[in-house]
Amino acid sequence: MFFRAKTAEDLCAAFESRLNGRVVQISSATRLDEMAALANRYALPRSELWFCSYAEPLTVRFPESDFIRVQFGIAGTGATRIGRQHIVVEQDQACVTSGATEIGFGRGFKQVVWRIGRTALNNAMATLANAPITRAATFEPTIDLSRAPAKVMLGLLRLILQTLAAGTPPANRLLAELEQALIVSFLSCTSHNYSALLERSAASPASWQVRRAEDYIVARWDQPLSIEEISAATGASARSLFRAFKRDRGCSPLEYVRRLRLQKAHAMLQDPDRTATVTSVAFDCGYNDLAHFSRDFAAAYGERPSDVLGRRRRARALLSMDDGPLSPQAA
Repeated sequence: MFFRAKTAEDLCAAFESRLNGRVVQISSATRLDEMAALANRYALPRSELWFCSYAEPLTVRFPESDFIRVQFGIAGTGATRIGRQHIVVEQDQACVTSGATEIGFGRGFKQVVWRIGRTALNNAMATLANAPITRAATFEPTIDLSRAPAKVMLGLLRLILQTLAAGTPPANRLLAELEQALIVSFLSCTSHNYSALLERSAASPASWQVRRAEDYIVARWDQPLSIEEISAATGASARSLFRAFKRDRGCSPLEYVRRLRLQKAHAMLQDPDRTATVTSVAFDCGYNDLAHFSRDFAAAYGERPSDVLGRRRRARALLSMDDGPLSPQAA
């Protein structure tokens, strides 16, 4: 937990010392000794996620920053003021800000805030556009979360949050890949000054380029992989590679990586000559969170990894009985 405040004084101190913000207004109906607020912070490889909960209404002001802030409402309603604009933050609408911002929290408002540095965002933008990014990206302040592209982004965000909430830190490669997919989805479903560049037609790579990407992934399936690295190995832009995989394989390159790792895990669990546990197989295939591994495995194969391993062990036990002193062969 990053901080918990029970009084208005604690909350003001926490905002100034930990968030570089300032509380500018607290509801007059709120008792200053009964302010319930908390914030959790989760560090990702290139960005960070925050969970914030405020029981009573208040308004907070943040200065200019070097990151993009995306607010996702979970419960209640908030409002973000950017200049003269007032953006409602609720479950169906997210808000994107970067400059000086004033945020009003309604009673019982809860939100997840994603903060990503401009450098990381520009690097991802350049990879997708296959062109240098020479000016700062500016975003439309609202995201309609009811639209299909935004729902994909929300699904990725929930998957990351579920992974973090599992308790055991996931393998760095898994978290990095999920974060990267979230960044790509965010850039694709928001409106910004580079939208036209990202949307312009890109020549699809030839089939040999797709196969080369697959060969590259197969040779390095047990190592950290990024879309930038894969696209560089194939000579295709990241956006073109995404389209090609969707067209030819029905999935993204990183989803192909995940499927391949699950296939490897399934083979390991079935291998009669391999001494394996579910934990060792999960670690060997890039998972450091057994619950997450089990969910992915069950979704892919309709059974838990422990079921596959148990079936293999029972089969080995039966074979051992057949070769024992009371078997027909021994008699």
